[in-house]
Amino acid sequence: MKTYTIIVQAICCCIGISLIFIPAYCGAFDLTARGDRGDIKITSQYRNLHPGEVIKISLKMPRFSSARAYFQDREYMFAPERNGSTFLLLGLGLDVKPGIQNLDIHIDLSKGNTKTYSFKIPVAEWKFPIQRITVDEKYILPPPEAKARIEKERTKVDSVYRIYTPRWLGYGRFIVPSMGSMRKNFGERRIFNDTFHSRHRGVDIRARRGTQVKATNSGKVVLIHNLYYGGNTIIIDHGLGLFSIYCHLSKILTKEGDLVRKGDVIGHVGSTGRVTGPHLHWGVKLFNQAINPRSLLYLSFDE
Repeated sequence: MKTYTIIVQAICCCIGISLIFIPAYCGAFDLTARGDRGDIKITSQYRNLHPGEVIKISLKMPRFSSARAYFQDREYMFAPERNGSTFLLLGLGLDVKPGIQNLDIHIDLSKGNTKTYSFKIPVAEWKFPIQRITVDEKYILPPPEAKARIEKERTKVDSVYRIYTPRWLGYGRFIVPSMGSMRKNFGERRIFNDTFHSRHRGVDIRARRGTQVKATNSGKVVLIHNLYYGGNTIIIDHGLGLFSIYCHLSKILTKEGDLVRKGDVIGHVGSTGRVTGPHLHWGVKLFNQAINPRSLLYLSFDE
Protein backbone atom coordinates (compact mmCIF):
# COMPACT_ATOMS: atom_id res chain seq x y z
CA MET A 1 0.00 0.00 0.00
CA LYS A 2 1.40 3.41 -0.99
CA THR A 3 1.94 6.46 1.20
CA TYR A 4 0.57 9.86 0.17
CA THR A 5 0.83 13.36 1.55
CA ILE A 6 -2.47 15.21 1.91
CA ILE A 7 -2.20 19.01 2.00
CA VAL A 8 -4.58 20.35 4.64
CA GLN A 9 -5.85 23.90 5.13
CA ALA A 10 -8.27 24.87 7.90
CA ILE A 11 -10.51 27.95 7.89
CA CYS A 12 -12.33 28.44 11.20
CA CYS A 13 -14.71 31.19 12.14
CA CYS A 14 -14.14 30.52 15.85
CA ILE A 15 -10.98 31.47 17.72
CA GLY A 16 -9.10 29.26 20.14
CA ILE A 17 -8.66 26.40 17.64
CA SER A 18 -5.41 24.49 17.27
CA LEU A 19 -4.78 21.92 14.53
CA ILE A 20 -2.77 18.73 14.74
CA PHE A 21 -1.99 17.11 11.39
CA ILE A 22 -0.69 13.55 11.27
CA PRO A 23 0.82 12.69 7.85
CA ALA A 24 -0.60 9.79 5.87
CA TYR A 25 0.78 6.32 6.46
CA CYS A 26 -0.64 3.21 4.77
CA GLY A 27 -3.29 5.28 3.06
CA ALA A 28 -4.76 7.32 5.92
CA PHE A 29 -4.66 10.87 7.27
CA ASP A 30 -5.84 12.34 10.56
CA LEU A 31 -6.69 15.86 11.60
CA THR A 32 -7.61 17.05 15.09
CA ALA A 33 -8.90 20.57 15.82
CA ARG A 34 -9.06 21.47 19.49
CA GLY A 35 -11.41 24.16 20.72
CA ASP A 36 -13.55 25.23 23.65
CA ARG A 37 -16.32 22.77 22.77
CA GLY A 38 -14.05 19.76 22.44
CA ASP A 39 -12.09 18.00 19.72
CA ILE A 40 -13.09 17.68 16.10
CA LYS A 41 -11.47 14.62 14.55
CA ILE A 42 -11.40 13.98 10.81
CA THR A 43 -9.88 10.72 9.54
CA SER A 44 -9.84 8.88 6.24
CA GLN A 45 -9.24 5.43 4.84
CA TYR A 46 -8.38 4.49 1.27
CA ARG A 47 -6.38 1.92 -0.63
CA ASN A 48 -4.99 4.27 -3.23
CA LEU A 49 -5.57 7.69 -4.78
CA HIS A 50 -6.13 7.09 -8.47
CA PRO A 51 -9.21 6.71 -10.73
CA GLY A 52 -11.65 4.03 -9.58
CA GLU A 53 -10.89 4.19 -5.85
CA VAL A 54 -13.12 4.99 -2.87
CA ILE A 55 -12.29 7.15 0.16
CA LYS A 56 -14.03 6.87 3.52
CA ILE A 57 -14.08 10.14 5.51
CA SER A 58 -14.98 9.88 9.21
CA LEU A 59 -15.88 12.82 11.44
CA LYS A 60 -16.16 12.80 15.22
CA MET A 61 -17.09 15.81 17.32
CA PRO A 62 -18.77 16.21 20.75
CA ARG A 63 -21.55 18.53 19.62
CA PHE A 64 -22.62 19.87 16.24
CA SER A 65 -25.88 20.31 14.40
CA SER A 66 -24.85 19.07 10.96
CA ALA A 67 -21.90 18.47 8.66
CA ARG A 68 -21.52 18.21 4.92
CA ALA A 69 -18.73 17.89 2.39
CA TYR A 70 -18.23 19.24 -1.12
CA PHE A 71 -16.23 17.27 -3.64
CA GLN A 72 -16.23 17.49 -7.45
CA ASP A 73 -19.31 19.75 -7.52
CA ARG A 74 -21.38 17.40 -5.36
CA GLU A 75 -22.65 17.79 -1.81
CA TYR A 76 -22.23 14.84 0.56
CA MET A 77 -23.93 14.39 3.93
CA PHE A 78 -22.41 12.50 6.84
CA ALA A 79 -24.27 9.50 8.25
CA PRO A 80 -23.96 8.07 11.78
CA GLU A 81 -21.75 5.08 12.46
CA ARG A 82 -22.17 2.74 15.40
CA ASN A 83 -19.07 4.01 17.24
CA GLY A 84 -20.58 7.48 17.68
CA SER A 85 -18.79 9.10 14.73
CA THR A 86 -20.23 9.95 11.31
CA PHE A 87 -18.86 9.12 7.87
CA LEU A 88 -19.34 9.44 4.13
CA LEU A 89 -17.92 7.78 1.02
CA LEU A 90 -16.21 9.65 -1.81
CA GLY A 91 -15.57 8.08 -5.19
CA LEU A 92 -12.68 8.82 -7.50
CA GLY A 93 -14.63 7.83 -10.59
CA LEU A 94 -13.15 5.83 -13.44
CA ASP A 95 -12.93 8.98 -15.57
CA VAL A 96 -11.65 11.42 -12.91
CA LYS A 97 -8.77 13.54 -14.16
CA PRO A 98 -5.40 13.18 -12.41
CA GLY A 99 -4.26 16.17 -10.39
CA ILE A 100 -5.29 18.03 -7.26
CA GLN A 101 -8.94 17.59 -6.23
CA ASN A 102 -10.49 19.88 -3.61
CA LEU A 103 -12.46 18.55 -0.64
CA ASP A 104 -14.22 20.98 1.71
CA ILE A 105 -15.88 19.88 4.95
CA HIS A 106 -18.34 22.31 6.58
CA ILE A 107 -19.48 21.83 10.17
CA ASP A 108 -22.47 23.86 11.40
CA LEU A 109 -22.35 24.34 15.15
CA SER A 110 -25.38 24.67 17.42
CA LYS A 111 -24.85 28.41 18.02
CA GLY A 112 -24.64 29.31 14.35
CA ASN A 113 -20.86 29.12 14.05
CA THR A 114 -19.37 27.31 11.07
CA LYS A 115 -16.00 25.66 10.64
CA THR A 116 -14.62 24.76 7.24
CA TYR A 117 -11.72 22.40 6.62
CA SER A 118 -10.21 22.26 3.12
CA PHE A 119 -8.13 19.38 1.81
CA LYS A 120 -6.04 19.07 -1.34
CA ILE A 121 -6.16 15.45 -2.53
CA PRO A 122 -3.59 14.46 -5.18
CA VAL A 123 -5.12 12.00 -7.66
CA ALA A 124 -2.43 9.98 -9.40
CA GLU A 125 -2.48 8.99 -13.05
CA TRP A 126 -3.30 5.33 -13.69
CA LYS A 127 -2.98 3.22 -16.84
CA PHE A 128 -5.63 0.54 -17.32
CA PRO A 129 -4.96 -2.64 -19.34
CA ILE A 130 -6.30 -3.44 -22.81
CA GLN A 131 -7.94 -6.75 -23.76
CA ARG A 132 -9.24 -8.15 -27.05
CA ILE A 133 -12.38 -10.32 -26.82
CA THR A 134 -14.43 -12.27 -29.35
CA VAL A 135 -18.18 -12.59 -28.68
CA ASP A 136 -21.36 -13.36 -30.60
CA GLU A 137 -21.87 -10.62 -33.19
CA LYS A 138 -25.37 -9.89 -31.82
CA TYR A 139 -23.73 -8.34 -28.74
CA ILE A 140 -21.68 -5.99 -30.93
CA LEU A 141 -24.39 -4.95 -33.38
CA PRO A 142 -27.69 -5.82 -31.66
CA PRO A 143 -30.59 -6.66 -33.99
CA PRO A 144 -33.23 -3.91 -34.34
CA GLU A 145 -35.68 -5.73 -32.04
CA ALA A 146 -33.05 -5.74 -29.24
CA LYS A 147 -32.26 -2.01 -29.37
CA ALA A 148 -35.54 -1.00 -27.74
CA ARG A 149 -34.94 -3.57 -25.00
CA ILE A 150 -31.41 -2.29 -24.36
CA GLU A 151 -32.57 1.32 -24.09
CA LYS A 152 -35.42 0.37 -21.76
CA GLU A 153 -33.01 -1.57 -19.54
CA ARG A 154 -30.56 1.33 -19.48
CA THR A 155 -33.31 3.68 -18.33
CA LYS A 156 -34.42 1.22 -15.65
CA VAL A 157 -30.92 0.72 -14.27
CA ASP A 158 -30.15 4.45 -14.33
CA SER A 159 -33.28 5.12 -12.28
CA VAL A 160 -32.05 2.63 -9.65
CA TYR A 161 -28.72 4.43 -9.32
CA ARG A 162 -30.56 7.70 -8.68
CA ILE A 163 -31.97 6.25 -5.44
CA TYR A 164 -30.38 7.81 -2.37
CA THR A 165 -30.74 6.14 1.02
CA PRO A 166 -29.49 8.63 3.66
CA ARG A 167 -28.44 5.96 6.14
CA TRP A 168 -25.85 3.19 6.06
CA LEU A 169 -27.29 -0.29 5.54
CA GLY A 170 -23.96 -2.13 5.57
CA TYR A 171 -22.49 -4.01 8.52
CA GLY A 172 -18.76 -4.38 9.05
CA ARG A 173 -16.20 -4.93 6.31
CA PHE A 174 -17.09 -5.89 2.74
CA ILE A 175 -16.38 -9.43 1.59
CA VAL A 176 -15.59 -11.01 -1.78
CA PRO A 177 -18.96 -12.31 -3.06
CA SER A 178 -17.84 -15.61 -4.60
CA MET A 179 -15.08 -18.21 -4.51
CA GLY A 180 -12.91 -18.26 -7.61
CA SER A 181 -10.07 -16.51 -9.38
CA MET A 182 -10.54 -12.74 -9.26
CA ARG A 183 -9.10 -10.85 -12.22
CA LYS A 184 -7.59 -7.40 -11.83
CA ASN A 185 -9.54 -6.10 -14.81
CA PHE A 186 -11.42 -3.10 -13.47
CA GLY A 187 -11.24 -0.23 -15.96
CA GLU A 188 -9.91 -2.51 -18.68
CA ARG A 189 -10.22 -1.07 -22.19
CA ARG A 190 -11.91 -3.80 -24.19
CA ILE A 191 -11.89 -4.33 -27.94
CA PHE A 192 -14.70 -6.66 -29.00
CA ASN A 193 -14.29 -8.47 -32.34
CA ASP A 194 -11.46 -6.07 -33.33
CA THR A 195 -13.76 -3.06 -33.66
CA PHE A 196 -15.99 -2.27 -30.68
CA HIS A 197 -14.50 -0.45 -27.69
CA SER A 198 -15.78 -0.33 -24.10
CA ARG A 199 -14.58 0.03 -20.52
CA HIS A 200 -14.95 -2.77 -18.00
CA ARG A 201 -16.61 -1.24 -14.94
CA GLY A 202 -16.23 -4.10 -12.48
CA VAL A 203 -14.05 -7.11 -11.74
CA ASP A 204 -14.59 -10.65 -12.96
CA ILE A 205 -14.43 -13.68 -10.68
CA ARG A 206 -13.89 -16.88 -12.65
CA ALA A 207 -15.77 -19.76 -11.10
CA ARG A 208 -17.67 -22.87 -12.07
CA ARG A 209 -21.29 -22.58 -13.04
CA GLY A 210 -23.44 -22.96 -9.95
CA THR A 211 -20.86 -21.54 -7.51
CA GLN A 212 -22.58 -19.59 -4.75
CA VAL A 213 -22.76 -15.80 -4.96
CA LYS A 214 -23.07 -13.93 -1.66
CA ALA A 215 -24.04 -10.37 -0.75
CA THR A 216 -20.80 -8.43 -0.36
CA ASN A 217 -22.44 -6.49 2.48
CA SER A 218 -25.87 -5.93 3.99
CA GLY A 219 -28.42 -3.88 2.11
CA LYS A 220 -31.66 -3.79 0.17
CA VAL A 221 -32.20 -5.58 -3.15
CA VAL A 222 -33.36 -2.85 -5.54
CA LEU A 223 -33.15 -4.64 -8.91
CA ILE A 224 -33.63 -8.17 -10.21
CA HIS A 225 -33.56 -8.30 -14.00
CA ASN A 226 -32.37 -10.29 -16.99
CA LEU A 227 -30.34 -7.66 -18.87
CA TYR A 228 -29.29 -7.97 -22.50
CA TYR A 229 -25.62 -7.47 -21.71
CA GLY A 230 -25.44 -8.31 -18.00
CA GLY A 231 -27.68 -11.36 -18.09
CA ASN A 232 -29.38 -12.27 -14.82
CA THR A 233 -28.47 -9.34 -12.58
CA ILE A 234 -28.91 -8.30 -8.94
CA ILE A 235 -28.29 -4.79 -7.58
CA ILE A 236 -28.08 -4.13 -3.83
CA ASP A 237 -28.38 -0.68 -2.23
CA HIS A 238 -26.00 -0.30 0.74
CA GLY A 239 -27.00 3.28 1.50
CA LEU A 240 -25.19 6.61 1.08
CA GLY A 241 -25.26 6.28 -2.72
CA LEU A 242 -23.37 2.96 -2.83
CA PHE A 243 -24.62 -0.04 -4.84
CA SER A 244 -23.13 -3.46 -5.58
CA ILE A 245 -23.89 -5.29 -8.84
CA TYR A 246 -23.82 -9.03 -9.61
CA CYS A 247 -24.15 -10.09 -13.29
CA HIS A 248 -24.32 -13.20 -15.51
CA LEU A 249 -25.99 -15.33 -12.84
CA SER A 250 -27.39 -18.75 -13.67
CA LYS A 251 -29.83 -18.59 -10.77
CA ILE A 252 -31.24 -15.84 -8.54
CA LEU A 253 -32.21 -16.64 -4.96
CA THR A 254 -33.60 -13.30 -3.78
CA LYS A 255 -36.18 -10.78 -4.92
CA GLU A 256 -36.62 -7.03 -5.16
CA GLY A 257 -37.31 -5.41 -1.80
CA ASP A 258 -35.51 -8.07 0.23
CA LEU A 259 -33.22 -6.91 3.02
CA VAL A 260 -30.15 -9.15 2.78
CA ARG A 261 -27.33 -9.60 5.24
CA LYS A 262 -23.66 -9.74 4.39
CA GLY A 263 -22.83 -13.29 3.34
CA ASP A 264 -26.37 -14.29 2.39
CA VAL A 265 -26.42 -16.48 -0.74
CA ILE A 266 -28.27 -14.46 -3.38
CA GLY A 267 -27.54 -16.48 -6.52
CA HIS A 268 -25.26 -18.79 -8.48
CA VAL A 269 -22.49 -18.09 -11.00
CA GLY A 270 -23.55 -18.49 -14.63
CA SER A 271 -22.91 -17.32 -18.19
CA THR A 272 -26.01 -15.32 -19.11
CA GLY A 273 -25.70 -12.12 -21.16
CA ARG A 274 -22.55 -11.05 -23.03
CA VAL A 275 -19.92 -13.49 -21.80
CA THR A 276 -17.26 -15.89 -23.04
CA GLY A 277 -17.74 -18.34 -20.17
CA PRO A 278 -19.15 -18.71 -16.65
CA HIS A 279 -18.03 -16.05 -14.20
CA LEU A 280 -19.37 -13.41 -11.82
CA HIS A 281 -19.15 -9.78 -12.83
CA TRP A 282 -18.93 -7.85 -9.55
CA GLY A 283 -19.44 -4.12 -9.87
CA VAL A 284 -19.86 -1.13 -7.57
CA LYS A 285 -21.45 2.25 -8.25
CA LEU A 286 -21.09 5.24 -5.94
CA PHE A 287 -23.33 8.14 -6.98
CA ASN A 288 -23.46 6.49 -10.42
CA GLN A 289 -19.66 6.43 -10.71
CA ALA A 290 -17.94 3.12 -11.39
CA ILE A 291 -15.69 2.18 -8.45
CA ASN A 292 -13.25 -0.72 -8.22
CA PRO A 293 -14.94 -3.22 -5.84
CA ARG A 294 -11.53 -4.33 -4.56
CA SER A 295 -10.98 -0.88 -3.02
CA LEU A 296 -13.94 -1.43 -0.65
CA LEU A 297 -12.18 -4.43 0.89
CA TYR A 298 -9.58 -2.10 2.42
CA LEU A 299 -12.10 -0.06 4.42
CA SER A 300 -13.28 -0.83 7.93
CA PHE A 301 -16.87 -0.29 9.12
CA ASP A 302 -18.33 -0.75 12.58
CA GLU A 303 -20.29 -3.90 13.36
